[in-house]
Amino acid sequence: MPRRVDTAETERLLDAGAQLIEVLPRSDYDRAHLPGARSIPLDSMQPESVVDLDRSATTIVYCYDYQCDLSARAARRLETLGFRDVCDYVASKAAWMGCGLPVEGTAKPSARAGSVARTDIPRCSLGEKVGDVRDRFGNESVCVVVDDDGTVLGAVRKEATRLVDTTLIDEVLQPAPPTVRPSITTAELARSMARDGRTYVYVTTLEGKLIGLVTRSDLHGQH
Repeated sequence: MPRRVDTAETERLLDAGAQLIEVLPRSDYDRAHLPGARSIPLDSMQPESVVDLDRSATTIVYCYDYQCDLSARAARRLETLGFRDVCDYVASKAAWMGCGLPVEGTAKPSARAGSVARTDIPRCSLGEKVGDVRDRFGNESVCVVVDDDGTVLGAVRKEATRLVDTTLIDEVLQPAPPTVRPSITTAELARSMARDGRTYVYVTTLEGKLIGLVTRSDLHGQH
């Protein structure tokens, strides 16, 4: 039976030399695919299409996301074709891009939030006080609050620096700042920010780890 693997395990297996197959239609593969992946759409997965692959090697298949069943079906198909160690990367391409990992293809990387997110931004931790972070804001209107692993816990607006120095960050924390994944296109992000009246969003991985900040001005002309 095929093994189900997550993003971290997929990276580890690829580093160890696993074969990688995208089973979406070729047009999807051409736009964006995982580095080193081979395109074998499920509807063309026949003995002749895999003849040059090593049936004894670890082979990973993926499609688009959790809701897509093509990778699960392709993994079973490979087993019927004699592949002995097949892995289904269930979360697939959407999760890979959602973690900010590189892709290849015709889609321009500059057209996605991960490529325009600014990483040199003010940040702080829950254990600090207003007086500790006042000088970090610079020209930014918010300071992101992260834990030791870089997970976004909230944000502090610049107005909070008017409070006394001993005010705990935890007391002025806004616990749910807007976030998006790095794979969203800048055009989509610009439209959603305009629609929702947002002036900024943080770009984070699927695990909530901070990648950077995008403001509306960073997306000028992207509608």
